[in-house]
Amino acid sequence: MKKNILLALLVTTWGGCSNKNEDSKTSRKTETSIVVRTVTALPRTFERRLTVQGNIEAKQIANVASRLAGNIDAIYVDEGDRVEANTSVLFQLDSLSLQNELTSAEQQRAVTQASLEVAKASQGKAEAEATKVARDFERFQRLHKDGRVTDNEFELHQLQHEQAKVGLAVSKAQVGLAESQVRQATATLEISRKNLNDTKSVAPLSGIVTLRRKEPGEQVPIGEVILRIENPSSLEAVAFLPAAYYRDVVPGATEAQLKIAGKEAGTFRVTYRSPVIDTTLRTFEIKGKVDAPEAIAGTMAEITVVFEKRRSLAVPSTALLIRNDSPALFVAKEGKVTLKKVKTGLSHDGWTAIVAGLEENETVVTEGQSQLREGLAVTILK
Repeated sequence: MKKNILLALLVTTWGGCSNKNEDSKTSRKTETSIVVRTVTALPRTFERRLTVQGNIEAKQIANVASRLAGNIDAIYVDEGDRVEANTSVLFQLDSLSLQNELTSAEQQRAVTQASLEVAKASQGKAEAEATKVARDFERFQRLHKDGRVTDNEFELHQLQHEQAKVGLAVSKAQVGLAESQVRQATATLEISRKNLNDTKSVAPLSGIVTLRRKEPGEQVPIGEVILRIENPSSLEAVAFLPAAYYRDVVPGATEAQLKIAGKEAGTFRVTYRSPVIDTTLRTFEIKGKVDAPEAIAGTMAEITVVFEKRRSLAVPSTALLIRNDSPALFVAKEGKVTLKKVKTGLSHDGWTAIVAGLEENETVVTEGQSQLREGLAVTILK
């Protein structure tokens, strides 16, 4: 009985000592080795960029207005109809009065043309008469010089010569007047013809009718918009950027990334930068042609303008710490960590560029670094 009690005490004592030794080893291991996660520092492309909300708009839009005042006789298209440039007839205004004006203008031009012909004939007659009188006058000049005609006869022929020159000048003036009247009548005829043609409106561009504001029988003034046409195959992204980025945008060179309804919709190049900055909002407009199946005129879009691209070593932004007001991170090597002060650059998508203080392929601690100190042993979690 005593032997059994003694054996039990020895087992208990040995077991207790054994547990104490294992706990001590585990405690020492916990104190000297921290489990961490790491990544390898590798180059990555960083972008200096700005994301704004914009719109998708039709690049080609035509607000088709009435060129004349009058009643609408007919409208040949409706919203949703496709039209062809210079082919599809859109609407017709009342043309009866303008047709009458055109007829009157044609007749007036014919009258002035006839008057011109009469004036030209009169000028020809005056020129012939003036030539005959001039020859007679030259002959009488010679005779008067030789004393073979009286002064009275000479003066009579001299007067006829002067009158012939004046008559010729008058006939030429009449021709000039008739020509001016023909030009005026021709201009009036062209205006009447254009006015008549303007009663019929033809599509200025190919596209789809997106707005119809009037109906047949309505009276419209000059310039009243009746229809709107948009070309859905020619779209552009439009956005406004803060004035501070004006110099960073180079039309024809700056690229932008497009998202529509949260989905990537490709990239486009900025083709237009407003020549001025809005003095109230301190913004400027940019545009760029887009070609994406998701793009529909009128939809909102997320536009990310990329001003600059740089290739730098990258680490997850969560790996960075602040030590003495400077960015730093822990690098693991041969089971221990070293604290390195670094210089950071661009940062986006959860990554930060390291431009100084770190070498390529170094192992950077990304999780557990807040518990570390210089030279501490770590266990890297695979």
